[in-house]
Amino acid sequence: MNRAKKLAAVLTAGLLLISASGCGLVQSAKSSASSAAGASSSAPDQSWDKVKSAGQLVLGFDKAFPPMGYVDTKTGETVGFDIDMATEACKRLDIKVKFQPINWDNKQAELDNGNVDCLWNGFSKTEERAKQFNLSIPYMKNNQVILVKTGSSYQGLDSLSGKTIGVQSDSSAETALNDPANSAFKGSLKQIVKIDDYSKAVLEIQNGTIDAIAIDEVVARYYLTNNPGAYMILQDKDGKDISLAVEDYVVGFRKNDEALKVKIEGALREMSKDGTAAKISQKWFGKDVSTLPK
Repeated sequence: MNRAKKLAAVLTAGLLLISASGCGLVQSAKSSASSAAGASSSAPDQSWDKVKSAGQLVLGFDKAFPPMGYVDTKTGETVGFDIDMATEACKRLDIKVKFQPINWDNKQAELDNGNVDCLWNGFSKTEERAKQFNLSIPYMKNNQVILVKTGSSYQGLDSLSGKTIGVQSDSSAETALNDPANSAFKGSLKQIVKIDDYSKAVLEIQNGTIDAIAIDEVVARYYLTNNPGAYMILQDKDGKDISLAVEDYVVGFRKNDEALKVKIEGALREMSKDGTAAKISQKWFGKDVSTLPK
């Protein structure tokens, strides 16, 4: 074998050695990543232990969603049906509750990043949310309705054809509008305007900026009660309130936080059995609206 052939053989052997080493490193990295993923998925659920250790539940809520949870502009206090329910549930679990206002558009990021422990503020159950969150048992039912200015001639969904409707971004009302069952109604509208919160939306109705709002019924009735004669729920030709969707209110947790969910559910069940949930309902709605198992 001449020198040229010997040199070629040496180079070939070296390349094969480097290639084999590289493959080994890649395979090793893949194995390590796989092991880490397996360890992560099999890690014990410490969601309740962390909350218990901290001594408080950090609850994410929309500060302008009356009567479920909101900041009273006169007193600066955080109040509402969900606020009272959460306060009582945490009292039974021997922990405090911290009410953390969040941008409702970013609620999943707030939860996934650990800024809050749960979402509890008129949080509606949907198929999509069931995939994204660990949802509690339902504790209340709600309808998505249309709120219009009193004195308007609107009657039936077709009367809003060519009109502008407001909706809170990433809300259940927006989900209802995007439902195929409401596609004809949505397509008939001139424009859908996304608004930060409902307190701004009702002002825009009064100012004539928008013609109607797609809104949770419980919130709509709050405005009806506190502003008598200013608004009305859109009705059909038979005088019945029109509903875009019927839904359940639930508490939202991180997907793997089962232990924390079970603790909160246990407290809610106790509140239902001893009548506390009914008392809180009476305070805010004048009747028992709870759907918790007795």
